Amino acid sequence: MSLLYQNNTFKNSLFFLGFLIQGCALAGSVLVPLESIQPPSGKYNIGTQVYFWTDSSRGEVYTTDPSDYRELMVQIWYPAKGGKNYQKAPHVTFPKKAISSIARTAGLPASFGSHGTQLTSNSVFGLEPVQDKKFPLILFSHGDGGLLNQNTSQVEELVSNGYVVIACNHTYNASITFDKEGRSIPYKQNVSWNEQAQYHKKYYTNLLINYRYQDLAFLLKTIKKDSFNEKFANPFKKIIDFDKVGAMGHSMGGGTTYVGMLRDNEIKAGVALDGWFFGLLDKDAKTNTKKPFLHIGQEQFLDSNIDGDINDSKDGKRNFEIYNTILQTNRESYGVYIKNSLHYSYTDMKLIYNQDAPLALPLDNLGEVDKKIVDNVMDKIVLDFFNYVLKDGKFITTDYNTYQGQVVYNKYLGQ
Repeated sequence: MSLLYQNNTFKNSLFFLGFLIQGCALAGSVLVPLESIQPPSGKYNIGTQVYFWTDSSRGEVYTTDPSDYRELMVQIWYPAKGGKNYQKAPHVTFPKKAISSIARTAGLPASFGSHGTQLTSNSVFGLEPVQDKKFPLILFSHGDGGLLNQNTSQVEELVSNGYVVIACNHTYNASITFDKEGRSIPYKQNVSWNEQAQYHKKYYTNLLINYRYQDLAFLLKTIKKDSFNEKFANPFKKIIDFDKVGAMGHSMGGGTTYVGMLRDNEIKAGVALDGWFFGLLDKDAKTNTKKPFLHIGQEQFLDSNIDGDINDSKDGKRNFEIYNTILQTNRESYGVYIKNSLHYSYTDMKLIYNQDAPLALPLDNLGEVDKKIVDNVMDKIVLDFFNYVLKDGKFITTDYNTYQGQVVYNKYLGQ
């Protein structure tokens, strides 16, 4: 029977049978089994807040209205007082609307993800921040079509160990986001960029990642202010050490992070999770940021001849070339490579989706690697790296668990 359950045709038949008999929502909970992420390791409770900020210095390039300024949905996580026995925040903000969008992104019927609204994080809305200490700040950038919550596991691991993390949905480049009235704003492409990108893709991808970097720069600028939107007191300014700022991102967010390392002197280090560096110009890749850089990704980054979801295209080949140029140029850089992983292994989707459930549908881009390995490696290496750069901790790659050779750790000293 176990062999039958691994047969995709049989699984598809079960899907249609479940749909006809019990309805799409129940079928989804069986065929798309989900579970909440594990608690982080640190001593601090985690508070979180959501804000809606407008960057009045930038017009919105995705719309034609000249009076339309860049609006961002922002979430902040921070070490907090209390929190035990409090109701935990949902894993995804505005879960009912957001989860249906995520399901569509995964190639599933929208209602298949309805049970995902029950997923919780380890954070609590509105807790009072710890006030007697200062903490480093990490800026997070999601991937193209991703969400600010997509790497909550790494975010909460950092915060529970004494960091403040801020992220935004890159409006129109996120799978879905919301305005201050709760109205949804779906993903869409800039029409003029998209048309021109057919002929000059790299140039317009570079425009996009720089536009996304400006979102991060705006977050950093705003969280330094005494108040938000000129009326709400900023409860985080006094607890952040602004001399200790890092950045982190998945996929295109990794490329956005690297732009931040290049452009912003306040960003002291960066982490890319299965990064998409295609949008970086050659001069960017050949520039030594003189800042520590960590990349965690598929084993394809070790060998460009290996087929994979990033490597299996002309653009993917170019992405590898740019990545290797960064390693040859930037001092100092680290690479962590997890075998049998794929692009979305490096998001919470790998952690919340139970691939081993008997009737679980196969989802592309999650990879066959054990999610416990991904969870342990990513959480620990990201925390240790930022502790090394921002808290004078140790970062000795030879001391890490290789999980019987399934994980490779390399250090690159650059030129």
